[in-house]
Amino acid sequence: MDITVLDIGTSGVKTLMASIDNNGSINVNGFANTKNHGMAKSRIVDIDLTISAIKESIQSAEIMAGKKADNLFVSIGSSDIIGISSKGIIATKHSNSEITSDDVLRVIAQAKVILIDSNILHVIPKEYNVDDQTNIKNPIGLLGSKLSAETMVIAVQNILIQNINNAVERSGFKVNEFISQHVGAYTSVLDREEMDLGVALIDIGGGSTKISIFSDDALQFIDTIDIAGDHITKDISIGLRLTKNDSEAIKTKYGACIKDIVSGEETFTVPGLNDRESRSISTSNLFEIIAPRVDEIIEIVSKSLEKSNFFDKLNAGLVITGGTANLKGIKERFERKTNMPVKIGTPQRLSGITDNLNNPSFAVSVGMLIYVFEGFKQSKGLSTKNRLSLDHSLNKMINFFKDMFKL
Repeated sequence: MDITVLDIGTSGVKTLMASIDNNGSINVNGFANTKNHGMAKSRIVDIDLTISAIKESIQSAEIMAGKKADNLFVSIGSSDIIGISSKGIIATKHSNSEITSDDVLRVIAQAKVILIDSNILHVIPKEYNVDDQTNIKNPIGLLGSKLSAETMVIAVQNILIQNINNAVERSGFKVNEFISQHVGAYTSVLDREEMDLGVALIDIGGGSTKISIFSDDALQFIDTIDIAGDHITKDISIGLRLTKNDSEAIKTKYGACIKDIVSGEETFTVPGLNDRESRSISTSNLFEIIAPRVDEIIEIVSKSLEKSNFFDKLNAGLVITGGTANLKGIKERFERKTNMPVKIGTPQRLSGITDNLNNPSFAVSVGMLIYVFEGFKQSKGLSTKNRLSLDHSLNKMINFFKDMFKL
């Protein structure tokens, strides 16, 4: 089976084309990452430029893969995404009967919320209760008369879905399903032990920073803030009077946010703007521009963690991913400012063309591949050993119930 994932971000559009082999391994056949000048803060501001970036990205991946893109899954980000805790409860068909996968489908569908002008992307189970038994991860096969489910509902404003869908369709493709960038990032980066202990994933992209908090092996909280890597790039552009492209290149090559790794004597040459003469800039000067913005991101992230009410349960600390996780010293700066253990999260569990994908900037797109393929593998038995996969297995049924209940 072949699928294509499209991660449409503020700084670029990433396309991954992959297949699953007989052993259940995901093989990447082609990929591309093209610049996107049509978005700001994870929202489309110029649809023509976004369409151009989508076309270029998919076509480049098709050339590498030697085949046409098919079964397209598209990411959704921005601060318009919300996470709401919700509960569903049902009676089983007979008193003390064995709970089936159909019962699980029904109770998830009952965990509905009334949202105006919004589209539900995911209904992710946290835990189940069977009669008086609580904190159950997999209720299938247990005996009971009543089944309830605590869930995380992830939704987004309809207008954002419509704009992204319009851009993709005008690029000549059809969207199979939308996937939250939160789900993509944590699926590829976090492991079960971290999720159980308590961990916050900080996905710092170009236009926005996504926060996902896990505790007791369940997604407990999500948030998105409209400040990320592009703000650092803009600060460099203004401070050094450079184009955005030159500023991004300098940030990537020379940028750092820990003074310990910056030599005050080291300099580099920057091109002049509009045929002006080139100039020599010190790395310490660049640090003075970058560090305050990184501190602002850390401060806002910290406030989000505190309002989640799970700050004291983050026993595994923080995991930073996304393109800005490549900024030198960001791990150490987060550690110093938050007094928490921090690691950089890179995507895992791929085979094929993977050298360029073992990078935090591909966390969302790689996670989307894993999410989709595991959903298909688990769909026949609706196994809840992997609850993230169960979420995908339920999507089509949930869409049916959403229509029925006018969610």
